[in-house]
Amino acid sequence: MSELLVGVTGGIAAYKTADLVSKLSQRGDRVTVVMTANATQFVGAATFAALSGRPVAQDLFDASYPLGAHIELARRAKLLCIAPASANFMAQAAQGLSPDLLT
Repeated sequence: MSELLVGVTGGIAAYKTADLVSKLSQRGDRVTVVMTANATQFVGAATFAALSGRPVAQDLFDASYPLGAHIELARRAKLLCIAPASANFMAQAAQGLSPDLLT
């Protein structure tokens, strides 16, 4: 059983990530999903919350993470998977830009 962090960016392939989260959860992994605002235009956060059994992280300043969501999520995760990794996300990551929790 692993602690996994799945990042979802805005792209039509985001619907396939729902299947990934479902399979990981059914396998017994503890999955937390982080979504960009654009990702929610393709698959709703409620879908990922239902599949993972956990709240979806979207807000950098979420009060449920006292030390900051970016710190607490990174500390507990053994693996980060970005699926899909949109071109916009890749460009932001390459340039060190972080307009949202996932980047």
